[in-house]
Amino acid sequence: MDHAILNTTYARFKFKLDELLKALATLAYEVNTPDLQRVIDDLRSNLNEPFLFVVVGEVKAGKSSFINALLGADICPVDAAPCTDVIQQIVYAPEKSQVSLNEHLRRVALPNEILKTIAIVDTPGTNTIIRHHQEITHKFIPNSDLVMFVFPAKNPHTLTSWELLDFVSEEWRRKVVFVLQQADLARPDELKVNIEKVKEYAIQRGISEPKVFCTSAEWEQNGQPERSGFTEMRRFIQETVTGGNPYRLKLESALATSGQAVKKISLSLNERQQQLARDAAMVENIKNRLSTGERQTNFEVASLIDRLVANYDRIRSEVVLEFEEGLSVLSLFKRSFASLFSKKESVKSWINELQQQFEKRLNTTFEDLANDGAQHFVNGIRQLLQGLIEDLNRIRNDQALSEEIFRRIGDQRREVLEDVRSKVSSLLKNDSFINSLKSDPGSIAPAAMGGGALAIIGAIIMTTTKLAFMDVTGGVLTGIGMLIAAGMLVFKRGKIKRDFRAGLEKGRRQFESELREKLTGKLRIIYEDIDRSFLGFYDFVEQEQKRLAPLEKNYGEIQQNLHTLSSEIRDGFNMT
Repeated sequence: MDHAILNTTYARFKFKLDELLKALATLAYEVNTPDLQRVIDDLRSNLNEPFLFVVVGEVKAGKSSFINALLGADICPVDAAPCTDVIQQIVYAPEKSQVSLNEHLRRVALPNEILKTIAIVDTPGTNTIIRHHQEITHKFIPNSDLVMFVFPAKNPHTLTSWELLDFVSEEWRRKVVFVLQQADLARPDELKVNIEKVKEYAIQRGISEPKVFCTSAEWEQNGQPERSGFTEMRRFIQETVTGGNPYRLKLESALATSGQAVKKISLSLNERQQQLARDAAMVENIKNRLSTGERQTNFEVASLIDRLVANYDRIRSEVVLEFEEGLSVLSLFKRSFASLFSKKESVKSWINELQQQFEKRLNTTFEDLANDGAQHFVNGIRQLLQGLIEDLNRIRNDQALSEEIFRRIGDQRREVLEDVRSKVSSLLKNDSFINSLKSDPGSIAPAAMGGGALAIIGAIIMTTTKLAFMDVTGGVLTGIGMLIAAGMLVFKRGKIKRDFRAGLEKGRRQFESELREKLTGKLRIIYEDIDRSFLGFYDFVEQEQKRLAPLEKNYGEIQQNLHTLSSEIRDGFNMT
């Protein structure tokens, strides 16, 4: 095979794959998937690295002897005592060196030529790895070219080795082989039984066609390769990992891992889109609830005003009748005559008393109507707020969003929902609502829907009616008093009656207008404040829509580029 052409082909496709991985890493960062970011970063580094073998197994399973015999070099020290619980990454370097990368990982560099093409991850006993399995399962296995699970040939039933395999994600298990080492210590019948047991255990863990080798480092080193099993082991590696077309295999291995990363991102984006759809539906539900609630409140306001105006009309009719009867010539004569003996019997006293009775009757009946109307308003708003809080509690506990994959987005969403729920809850219990109802309608909206709101809404109604009655009755009756003073009351009775009726009608219109304006204005502020409490959630949903659109676009482009590059690599190497 022409290695120059092969290397040129590899370099060309490696550049394209690196560009794809760079875009994939950016996408993984944007969706905040740190585990995938690490896998992709390692893939990019691994493109220029030697083939990576990961060797795991129980303490005293003969892993170090196996590695040395497989590579035909003293790579790993063989010690009678168990080594420390540090994972060793063994790589090539012109000079021997050793660097601790963290408390569980050490990089050992050796000037051994074979390490230019093959790097080894030598692990301690699997009982130690189980405690720190993330170093292996997250960093090395996804980027390895082959994982070798080594068992003592006499006892492949060691639980921790199989537990470690359970930690290995299903998509990475395609690169696993099983080795029964120290075959020289087992009888042939034992080997036969144990090979079948290993296959059985592997199949139970989702490996459909497990590959099992029996090896003996002792026989290999003593010049008995025909018995050692390493010839078969090396042949398998040459045919499936490093031999034939190693560059193509390395690219395809990286492509396969990239494909798994793309699938994970796809699932996560779909999950996030579904959550966004649920949140958007919740936003629509909140706005519909508020709109319906405000319409209902406005209907109740209109109904209350109608009742108040009807009550006004009833009392007005009674007062007009009394007033017109009091303006009869006989009544006026009697009061004029009686006033000679007592000021309390004068026409002026009668007019003052009439005004006081008018206001007293209105205030008494209006107070009952106002309190009843206020009760309806407040109960309706309380029920609305309670329903909104229940909705918020449900979506706050929604576990559909993957906290592991979208940790930052999930936390942000929870914080927003908790803030909104807290604000809406405060609308039910914070007494500052009373003060805000007294404030100018253009000021900051109410902060609570406390019980004092009943008295305040009632006070709005009573204040409006009181102002209207004093203005109207006072003006009309003051004019009558002037006529009395001028001695023209008897001659102006018709005009006085008309003015009195007109004044009360004007008061009716003024009362209705002011009451409608003040009540609707205050209640509008309440709904605006409730809606304002949800602005954080509205904004989160809107921003999530803006965030997801480019992520979906980038994902689609990466998926297409991955498919195209896979076809190009397959066709390109077939031509070579």
